[in-house]
Formats: sequence, C-alpha cells, structure tokens
Amino acid sequence: MNKYIETNKKNWNERVGIHKKSESYDVKGFLKGKSSLDRLELEEIGEVKEKKLLHLQCHFGMSTLSLARLGAEVTGADFSEKAIELAKELTAKTGLNAKFVCSNVLELDKNLKGKFDIVFASYGVFCWIPDLNRWFEIASHFLKKGGELIILDGHPTTNLFEYNDDKKDLEMIGAYFNDGPHRYVEDYTYTDGDEKLVNNVEYEWTHPFSEFVMAAINNGLRIESVKEYPFCSYDMFPNMVLNEEGFWVLPGSDLPLTFSMKCVKK
Repeated sequence: MNKYIETNKKNWNERVGIHKKSESYDVKGFLKGKSSLDRLELEEIGEVKEKKLLHLQCHFGMSTLSLARLGAEVTGADFSEKAIELAKELTAKTGLNAKFVCSNVLELDKNLKGKFDIVFASYGVFCWIPDLNRWFEIASHFLKKGGELIILDGHPTTNLFEYNDDKKDLEMIGAYFNDGPHRYVEDYTYTDGDEKLVNNVEYEWTHPFSEFVMAAINNGLRIESVKEYPFCSYDMFPNMVLNEEGFWVLPGSDLPLTFSMKCVKK
C-alpha cells in the first residue's frame, strides 16, 4: 500500500507548482480576499465563527484559510510536503491564524492532537483513499462529542461513466464497487495550463454509496443529512456547460454528480 501512496504523493507534490500558477486556483485573487469556497460548501458548513475546524486533505490550504477568514480556528492536513509548504507561505502572506500538518490522513492520529467542532473535506477527496472505514475512524477520532463531520465530493455513480470521444457521449464502463487500486497515467493535471507532469502515474479507489453510510455508522457517527446534486464543481466530462452559479452541468441529464453528507459524533 505504501507504494501506491508514495506514487500519489510524488504526483501531488508536482501538481502544487502547477496549481499555484493556474487561473483555476487564482492564488492572486485569494490573496486579495477572494474566497475559494463555493455555495454548497458554505451552506453545508454553516456558521464557523470561533469554532475549531479540521480540514482533511486540504491541498495548499486556500479553502482552509477561507474558513479562517470566516472566524474559524483552523487546522489543515495533507500528505504533500509541497502543499503544506505553500499553505504555510499563504498563511504568512495573509496574516491569518492557521496551523498545517503534513501527514497521510489515515495516520493523522500519530501526528496531530486535539478535538474539533467540525471536520471537513470536499471535492476530489475519496478517490485517493484505499480504506474508507479508516478515513471515517480518523474523522470521528478528532471530533468532539456533538461535533460535525461535513463532506462533499463527486457522486459514486460517476465512476460508472466515461466520455467516449467517438460517440460524443457518456458510456457506462464501471467499476462501482471498490476493486482498486486503479492505475492511471495522466500527463496533465485538472487545472488550466499546458505543463506536463513528470510524475504522471496515480492510483485511485472507488467507493460505493453504501460504504460511506456504513463507515459513518461503524465509527460512532449519526448521519444527519445526505444530499445529491445534478452538477459538480469542475468539468468532469467534456460535454459539460457552466451554469450561472459556476457549477458544471450535463445538458439533458439528471445524473447525480455531487453528494454531501453531514454526520454528528455521538
């Protein structure tokens, strides 16, 4: 398993430099006060002022720091050394109060102490996790009694589909159930720009919806809400269009593309 995680870490360490320069992340705009959080994230998280918040798989911390701007006492965690270095650099430039920890999320209990009111993770998170039950165990471990776990990510059903360039449409390919790791070679990251990746191999895992539900139940969490949305935060497929809110939709389709889940520590 370490082989897969280390390969992914090299991939993400390289992405940091590309993402920092991208229009998609808009670091310059963020430093001028722009929030990196979208409507769904803000609605699900709710009021964070004076609350202790742990952001898992925070990348280089723009969303973590956006939550600090809203008054939260924030800690971000990510396994990429380069991402954490940049997160600390942005913290210094903004003057915000935030802590960042470099750690594999599944081993975070070895590298971080304390309890939090909110544990949060969003977008592009769970495909990198080989053991979803352990992820929820970590989240539960860091929550105070009555604390909230809030997650948003691509809907598990999207793993069933791939865009066929010849047909100009989606086709069902599988897999839905977790039979990873799936090895991919991606020459480019998901942001704008034409810089090729050298460390272009990555490993991903799929997780059915039932696995999220049972992972929450098995780790002392009460599921408060589950929501599904026919749009997503990035252009998942080539034939998507951007709506007025800045979300991507599939014309003529109501395929669930994003889900959210809110849980409370019992």
